[in-house]
Amino acid sequence: MSVSEAQNIRVRIAPSPTGFAHLGTASTALYNVLFARQRAGKFALRIDDTDVERNRPEYEQLIYESLGWLELDWDEGPDKGGPYSPYRQSERVDLYRQHAARLLSEGKAYKCYCTPEELEAERRLAQAQKRPYKYSRRCLTDPPKDRTEFAVRFKVPGGEIKFTDMVRGEMSFDADLIGDFIVMKSDGYPTYQFASPIDDALMKISHVIRGEEHLSNTPYHLMVVDALGYERPVAYAHMPLILAKDGAKLSKRKHPEANLMLYREQGYLPEALINYLALLGWNPGTSQEIFTLDELIDVFSFERVQHAGARFDWEKLNWVNGEWIRAMADTELAHRLQPFVSNLDEATIMRAVPALKTRMTKLADAVEYLDYLWQEPEPQALDPEMAGRMKRVAEALEQIEWQPEPIEHVLEGVVEETGLSKNKVYTPIRLAVTGKKVSLPIHYTLALLPKEVAIRRIRGAMGS
Repeated sequence: MSVSEAQNIRVRIAPSPTGFAHLGTASTALYNVLFARQRAGKFALRIDDTDVERNRPEYEQLIYESLGWLELDWDEGPDKGGPYSPYRQSERVDLYRQHAARLLSEGKAYKCYCTPEELEAERRLAQAQKRPYKYSRRCLTDPPKDRTEFAVRFKVPGGEIKFTDMVRGEMSFDADLIGDFIVMKSDGYPTYQFASPIDDALMKISHVIRGEEHLSNTPYHLMVVDALGYERPVAYAHMPLILAKDGAKLSKRKHPEANLMLYREQGYLPEALINYLALLGWNPGTSQEIFTLDELIDVFSFERVQHAGARFDWEKLNWVNGEWIRAMADTELAHRLQPFVSNLDEATIMRAVPALKTRMTKLADAVEYLDYLWQEPEPQALDPEMAGRMKRVAEALEQIEWQPEPIEHVLEGVVEETGLSKNKVYTPIRLAVTGKKVSLPIHYTLALLPKEVAIRRIRGAMGS
């Protein structure tokens, strides 16, 4: 029996700390968490940091921070340890070298002394002859005698490679089309195609759940696992790519929506982003669209994952986020809003919440609605007719208790008295008090300001 199908479920994600935390990392982590939690399994976070040139400790920190923000908690990792430590590839390099030495001694790999220029010449020749490029094996059959610098190249055995994909079913690749590939670079560091399958085997990963872009890597990984005599994972699952609105693969360089921390900065709720990510590429088969993480754990299955790429849709995300905001308790929402409107005290935020709740699609929207509370608006010039109405408004407001309901009642009285529309009466008040034509309902807009400040701004706009 291979790694037990019924128990010892172990999954992992293995991001590289070479840039900001990517939305795809969160998506992959989510599917791993759902699968592991459904089956009382373990979820490991491994850091694939063998790209010496591009790795940065601050990028690794961002991985922890972003997954922690989403509460996609891992059971094992560099920061937590675990039974298969270390969880950073840079701390496992000796392991990979030992495995490469083993393959060399068993004739399953060989030293390759070719220079980049020689390899490029081979590629160009294949292109000119209109054939797919495969390494010529010149260093296997006739290695140069005068060179000392080498990489280690895996000797592809050929044949058919089959495996089960939980999304795509039974998969088959023809290894005769795959050329011998590098497993250890000349700098002594492993390639992804070597380190990743070794780590999965040594960490006893039972199910490899990752993005579709890795589907074509799987035959390479299985050849390495087989050559080393390790057990294969029970199954793979290659999840659909997240595509940008233009249909291209979501790219760190071209698409700001790829940056995971952008969502926190703009005030998307982690619960809402998890909810939305689950619906990107999977559907429950029902009309339900709002899910907690626990509900997703109950209903998720790979059978309902689509094969095609999933197009990112800001409108849908905003809708999901808005639904989560509206369902949240006022006290909790006020607490979440605090970092965005840090100029305001807790009591003022709580008073604003009922009006904000129905209007915000993300928490950062609160700034646009509430910034008049901590900064003076630009003075507004009103025509004589507007100024006259404002005088009547100021007089009426001075007489009442400063709460939304009495304010609303008085303003409706002014509307009735003048015979004008609410818009004609309320717009100049909004302009005077906030400097904007759009605000929270006018009675809330006024009540959130101290009474004397509101009346001073109204009188200031009418020039008295």
